[in-house]
Amino acid sequence: MESVNPAKRFRQLTKNINVWTNLLGVDVLAPKVTFNYRTWTTIFAIINYTGFTIFSMVDNGGDWRVSLKASLMFGGLFHGLGKFLTCLLKQRTMRRLTFFACNIYEEYEKKSATNYRTLDLNIDRLLGLMRGIRNGYMATFLLMTVLPLAMLLYDGTRVTVMQYQIPGMPLESNLCYSITYLIHLVTMGVAGCGFYAGDLFVLLGLTQILTFADILQLKVDELNAALDRKTASRALVSVGADIEGEEQRLKLLLDVIKWHQLFTDYCRTVNELYHDLIATQVLSMAVAVMLSFCIILTTFHMPSAIYFLVSAYSMSVYCVLGTKLEFAYDQVYETICGVAWQELSCDQRKLLNPLLREAQNPQCIKLLGILPLSVRTALQIIKLIYSFSMMMMQNRT
Repeated sequence: MESVNPAKRFRQLTKNINVWTNLLGVDVLAPKVTFNYRTWTTIFAIINYTGFTIFSMVDNGGDWRVSLKASLMFGGLFHGLGKFLTCLLKQRTMRRLTFFACNIYEEYEKKSATNYRTLDLNIDRLLGLMRGIRNGYMATFLLMTVLPLAMLLYDGTRVTVMQYQIPGMPLESNLCYSITYLIHLVTMGVAGCGFYAGDLFVLLGLTQILTFADILQLKVDELNAALDRKTASRALVSVGADIEGEEQRLKLLLDVIKWHQLFTDYCRTVNELYHDLIATQVLSMAVAVMLSFCIILTTFHMPSAIYFLVSAYSMSVYCVLGTKLEFAYDQVYETICGVAWQELSCDQRKLLNPLLREAQNPQCIKLLGILPLSVRTALQIIKLIYSFSMMMMQNRT
């Protein structure tokens, strides 16, 4: 069986990811965005959910708990809307970054067998993260769609998939309940595809930071190998004599500097492209976790319990990835610190100093420009959610 090189694997992977966004009417890899029936279907699903949810919140029969349950999935609305608008409004930047990464793969897989293996391993890592996200979404959304039917068959309890009701569709009627369930199912399908598709493109962009950090490590290893040969050659020449290979060492050093600049520019572009989307997802899902928790504290509510898991999972996905990126930034800094600077000439050391300063201030993704995207931040948010939920429950009327 013929092995597929990393560049072909990466291009095929981007096409597969684009299929998911294309299902919602946004072709990220196209030269420009064009609206089609799938785009309008997605927009209709968003408007449909927003309108019916607001109606359910207003028509609460004087019970604030009904409004709270109806507003439960507003976090998911802002989450999905953020991804949909990002794909629509920033499609050209997403496309440019994707093709840029493809070109990097095509160029560097030919340089050496080590680069080839590194790129291959990074694609395997990306596929593993994609499988984890897919399995998590499939499990949670399957629970949300199957449990209402299971409860209906078990004891006749009529629970809807989503927490809004359609005017003129009483759930007591078998026909109306079936129509409501189907409409909810379509909305849930659009939301599920949107969540997954948006996460995949963000994941595709962010994980290349890990790939570029690994390539930088290879470049520094090559530079250090040349500097080690300089050390070995010094014992064979007289004191003060020139050691051959200075031009090659300078070339390797400049290659490291240029690659780190490319790495920094890429991190800055990805940050500008996705930081609003990431902040929207993490914060909106945090609010959804808090609302679900408050509802569960008042009375057990199966949809709220399931959505609690969905929201917590969506909130933590990027925080876990943010921690991986922090490790990558640390790797870059340690890699640069590992350069055998004592073997560099004075002029070469002057070139290395700005590189060290820049590596100490990486382009980290921050929520609202304040909190770093990491598991530590997720734990702080969870503590805040618990405290705020307890305060709400103590002051409820």
